[in-house]
Amino acid sequence: MKICFLYGGQGSQKTGMGKDLYENYPVFKEFYDSLSTNFDLKDYSFNQSDEEISKTQYTQPLMVAFQIGITKILKDKGIVPDIVGGLSIGEYSALYTSGVITDKDAILIAEKRGVAMSKSSNVSCKMMAIIGAPVDMVRDICEKVSEKTGYDVQISNLNCPGQIVIAGEANAIDEVVSILKENKIRKIIQLNVSGAFHTSYMQNASAELENIFKDIEFSVPKIDLGLNVDGKIYDVSKYTKDDIKNIMVKQVKSTVYFEEELRNMISNGVDIFVEIGFSSVIKGFLKKIDSEKKVYEVYSVETLENFVNEMKK
Repeated sequence: MKICFLYGGQGSQKTGMGKDLYENYPVFKEFYDSLSTNFDLKDYSFNQSDEEISKTQYTQPLMVAFQIGITKILKDKGIVPDIVGGLSIGEYSALYTSGVITDKDAILIAEKRGVAMSKSSNVSCKMMAIIGAPVDMVRDICEKVSEKTGYDVQISNLNCPGQIVIAGEANAIDEVVSILKENKIRKIIQLNVSGAFHTSYMQNASAELENIFKDIEFSVPKIDLGLNVDGKIYDVSKYTKDDIKNIMVKQVKSTVYFEEELRNMISNGVDIFVEIGFSSVIKGFLKKIDSEKKVYEVYSVETLENFVNEMKK
């Protein structure tokens, strides 16, 4: 049986996240008590509103801390993955689990990355999920609007069949949406994020990450690791540990090929996927790719214990 842990991205946070885990698992409590951030991470995790924790500078370290904490509980119970991956910021939790970076470095990077991304663009931006449109149509409209307005609109995520996420300057995004609706594409959802993530608007954040990584030791993965930048599984024979730094510098400003990553994991023989995060986001992606795959969600004491009990059968 091959198990894959998948770590959610922004949008997979929820007020009160981790409080029940903190109160019930010593390994989770010890980890949270050991963290040092520029804001009160426990207070934001346990007490602050959904609106407050949805701010990028807070969401990213909150998500990574929560995901690593759950990973530590599962390891304490004898459950470790054979392969890992994450969506956007969740990829840093995957880097920790695969042995590339330490838990403390993962939190440090997440906090600095969140701040850098929240400040990266000097224009107002939006991200939109487009359901049911052909990729070529969306790409063509984005290119034409970008040329017309002088503001880039780009595909930021290809997450699953039938879903495309675009990002860019707010007015240019609105024009793309208008053209899509003229072309009978009706289901378009604005995402609750503050920037044009995984586009060229994140160039400053990318440069900041490159600088941050100079002082952080990266190791070669000890278990298989999926990559957002091309959807491939990390190949030890093709990459060095320093290549991962370059990949993660690129990740923040490049399209996320998450559908391709999930397909490659399935091709690698994954039997069970475990989504660590709220809202069933990745579970929804997987169901559109392979509805037969077993997907567990772990985000609370109840869901964690249910999963552990299932693994014991």
